[in-house]
Amino acid sequence: MSETISPRLAGQMAAGLYVGGGLGTFLSAILPAAPDYNRPGVVAVALLAMIVGIVVSRVPWERWPPRASLIVVPVAFALIALGNHFAAAEPFRYGIYFVVAFAWIGFAHPPGTSFAFAPLFALAYLLPLVTTGTADPVSISSIVHVGPICLAVGESMAWVSTRLRSAQIQLQRAASEARFRSLVQNASDVILVLDQRGTIVYETPSVEKVLGYRPEQRIGGSAFENVHPDDIQTVRAGLGRVLAQPNAEHQLDFRVRHADGSWRGIHAIAKNLLDDEHVRGVLVNCRDITDRQQLEEQLRHQAFHDALTGLANRALFADRVDHALHRAGRHPSSVAVLFLDLDDFKTVNDSLGHEAGDELLRAVADRLRRALREGDTAARLGGDEFAILLEEVDSEGAAEVADRVLDALRGRFRVGRRELGISASIGVAVGRTRASASDLLRNADVAMYRAKAAGKGRVVMFRSGMERAAANRLQLRADLERALQHGELVVHYQPIVDLAGGDIRGVEALVRWNHPRRGLLGPVEFIGLAEETGQILRLGRFVLEEACRQVCAWNRARLARLPLMVSVNLSVKQLEHPGIGEEVAAVLRATGLPPELLTLEITETVLMQDTELTRRALANLKTLGVRIVIDDFGTGYSSLNYLRRFPIDGLKIDRSFVAALETGREEAALVASILSLSRTLRLHTVAEGIERPEQLSRLRALGGELGQGYHFAGPMTSADVAQLVEEQSAFPAAASA
Repeated sequence: MSETISPRLAGQMAAGLYVGGGLGTFLSAILPAAPDYNRPGVVAVALLAMIVGIVVSRVPWERWPPRASLIVVPVAFALIALGNHFAAAEPFRYGIYFVVAFAWIGFAHPPGTSFAFAPLFALAYLLPLVTTGTADPVSISSIVHVGPICLAVGESMAWVSTRLRSAQIQLQRAASEARFRSLVQNASDVILVLDQRGTIVYETPSVEKVLGYRPEQRIGGSAFENVHPDDIQTVRAGLGRVLAQPNAEHQLDFRVRHADGSWRGIHAIAKNLLDDEHVRGVLVNCRDITDRQQLEEQLRHQAFHDALTGLANRALFADRVDHALHRAGRHPSSVAVLFLDLDDFKTVNDSLGHEAGDELLRAVADRLRRALREGDTAARLGGDEFAILLEEVDSEGAAEVADRVLDALRGRFRVGRRELGISASIGVAVGRTRASASDLLRNADVAMYRAKAAGKGRVVMFRSGMERAAANRLQLRADLERALQHGELVVHYQPIVDLAGGDIRGVEALVRWNHPRRGLLGPVEFIGLAEETGQILRLGRFVLEEACRQVCAWNRARLARLPLMVSVNLSVKQLEHPGIGEEVAAVLRATGLPPELLTLEITETVLMQDTELTRRALANLKTLGVRIVIDDFGTGYSSLNYLRRFPIDGLKIDRSFVAALETGREEAALVASILSLSRTLRLHTVAEGIERPEQLSRLRALGGELGQGYHFAGPMTSADVAQLVEEQSAFPAAASA
């Protein structure tokens, strides 16, 4: 900071002196009592001084060095000399102007500056005496009095000005130091000064707030004392890099023990200030970043973990599989991936809500953790799909883990106030270094779908060739979409016969696919695929419309003595669809089929779920006036318990019981019990799979009402059914019975 006034202030003072001096001279020249001298000349000098003052006030002195303003001194001396010349060379009278000029020189500039202008002062003081012819010994000797006074005034003003500026600088410095000290003492960061050995020389009081220690506890101790053991080498290396050269700076993160025993994350910036006379050490600024590190850790966790279950997500799982395969390349070990999908999980979401579904997924994740080894990785890939990574395991070991996982999931789950049972399908793929994470996941996924197709709730190991089957399945999926658009699906009908008289009472609608390359495909080839892809809704609507339309046409033609009925299978996916009631009603209106002639067949598995959605859907369908029949009755688990809970009109006895009627007493007793129960509950029955006359005879003897099977006729086209009904001849087996 400068010890003199600023150049701008010095210039403004000079401008004021010019204007003030010129104005004073002007007034003294125009007064009536003024001495008799060259008044016009004095007035001209006075006006010129004021003009120079105005010009000086407009000069940007702050752009130039401080001594630049001294340029005004020669101009001032020249104006004083010229004014003295016109005023008849009265040296003592004009000496006051020189005193004022030297006062400005001293006040605005450092000490000693006045002496530099002494020769110029002497010239300006004596020159008017010579030009006016008044240079006598008396007038010349006046310089002996005026000169020392000017120099004394100039240096005195310089001394006073310097002391004032010095005092001001000291006050400002003290204020600045106090401000800095206050900021340091109250800073949230911890500031330390270390010597070359890492000893704490100084530490701010904020250390107590950040780490729980008082400064006096740590000053004189080692800065490494409370550093985490795993980080000491890093901190020592960082200090070494800072000490390597002056003003070197280094940043690093490490952990420090808090006074309460916890570890705090610290970000430090160290700078070598050993050469700074005010510091003489290494300045270290430390900031507590524990909260930031925890947030970053949470963000990393969220980026690689499933938010709902806390398991690894797909990205982290794929990365761990890649690393496991890399390690397997260096050691004789195998890596296995289990792909797990919950069976019929959508029913839980649709019936109980997504909150219940989320709770179930969390419970499944907990059981997976408990069922796995410590080094295994479980992940949720999305929805109800999970994956498990097993290392150092062969195919047999992977299958054992998969079975253990299935056993863990077989127990009931508590979801809210309900207890739910759920199963899972698991595909297992084992691979070594030549495989990739995507290969293993894809293979395990293929095996899982094979487990689904095989009946769910089981484990399937991936085998070579399954990928071709999966590719064929993918192609079949695309073909099915095309089939729905291009009318490749057809409906065949199997007659339902009155067992007593042999008359055809109705038909069951059975869909077929007239594939352009593979020929006529049965429902086993594509119904499961349609359910998985959601295409079952369009397919089911097509079958329902076509069957109702065809039966209406037959009944309008009066082919049979009594109106024919039609049975249409309703899949679980269709029943779960919220608009199934409106859809069936719309088909009945569009085709004109009376609702009592339409029978909707559902499987026992639908009733076993016993969900609110199922009850509501069946109740809505029942209000339309249609019949509801349980298909494949007897193959489910405790289905008899559900007959009173649902609006059921009839049962279809599964073909496996009908086939065993000839040889099995237990099966015959079971069929008799079903028929007896049906009569008690006023339900009609249809026996499926009648293929031999002996089976028909036993059913008639047990009181069976209706039946269908190849003994009467297999599925046939609508034209064949029309011809058969028109002939209306009793079937051979019925006639012989």
